[in-house]
Amino acid sequence: MYFVVSVSKPDSLPVLEEMRSWCEAREIIAVSVGDSVPCVDSETIVVTLGGDGTVLRAAALFAESGAPILGINTGSLGFLTQAALDGWSVALDRVREGRISIEERMRLRYEAGGTERSVLNDLVVTGTTDSRFCELELSWGDGIVAAYPGDGLILATATGSTAYSLSTGGPVIVPPAACILATPLAAHTLGLRPVIFPADEVLRVVARTEVQLIADGDLVTVLPVGSEIVIRRSEHPTRLVRLVGAPSFFCVLDAKLNWADPEGRRRGD
Repeated sequence: MYFVVSVSKPDSLPVLEEMRSWCEAREIIAVSVGDSVPCVDSETIVVTLGGDGTVLRAAALFAESGAPILGINTGSLGFLTQAALDGWSVALDRVREGRISIEERMRLRYEAGGTERSVLNDLVVTGTTDSRFCELELSWGDGIVAAYPGDGLILATATGSTAYSLSTGGPVIVPPAACILATPLAAHTLGLRPVIFPADEVLRVVARTEVQLIADGDLVTVLPVGSEIVIRRSEHPTRLVRLVGAPSFFCVLDAKLNWADPEGRRRGD
């Protein structure tokens, strides 16, 4: 069992020691992972201690191994996590007993400026100035989709549809649906709206101004005028552990993001 821990969360390290003791008592090898990834297979469970950012970090580290990831939430949101901090032992017991399912989440692979990587949530193309204004052109197999003058463009998976894209007016896409979502950022053209493309399309973004590229919240690089960014489905999905009896997608959406609760409406809450 491998552990990816957010050291910025004060509760993480003490709980990590408790988890090590839990593993030792059950003769399970426990290994903490830093920035280098050991050789693992698709049967190895990766446990994260932190928030969604820690899950994204683990997803990037183990992107090509297929190792399933179980998120234990020590943060405030934890949309991608499966258990609260005080429920970690119950969660690990369920993993050990096999009371889990594995859900595959599509990743996006991108190529730009000599860099080729993948993301679980989203790729954001935006300007480099204080105003963030930039001009982009998006195309796919049938030709040009649109020009995007404004603050930029978000290319997201279904997993990422409830992240940055949602806050800018993008739709909720229920995982594990596979697609590529293009959501404009503060577009200066009123007619521009989010567009959902089939998962196996190849999208191309051409920068008509200098832009910066942000992958799952981390700055990747600054690209000069005329640069092209190619986005396609990654051949390696992220595999997330789902606990038997865990809340459904829309229950989590309601608890974390204040989704409309039909039961609450019926109760008059």
